[in-house]
Amino acid sequence: MFRKCPGVRGVLRPEIILRTCPACGGDVEFFSDETEVECPSCERTLHGEASPSCVSWCEYASKCIDDLVERKLITPSRAEELMKVAGNTNTSSP
Repeated sequence: MFRKCPGVRGVLRPEIILRTCPACGGDVEFFSDETEVECPSCERTLHGEASPSCVSWCEYASKCIDDLVERKLITPSRAEELMKVAGNTNTSSP
């Protein structure tokens, strides 16, 4: 049994992922929670590789996100982004 949700780490502290642009060979930085980024060299849109996130499958995602906002671990704007991933645009937090 886990002492805490194993997926919350990526929500609280997204990691930086480096990829090589297939068009120009330039370095492109993604945060692990981003779905697309524009290459700074050639402006081509690159899509992040799919990775599972707890908010995309957990039935308690909206409650967890609300709790993170209440404890001031994430901002309300970040909560809104996460709720969209979770498929729920309503939060009980301000």
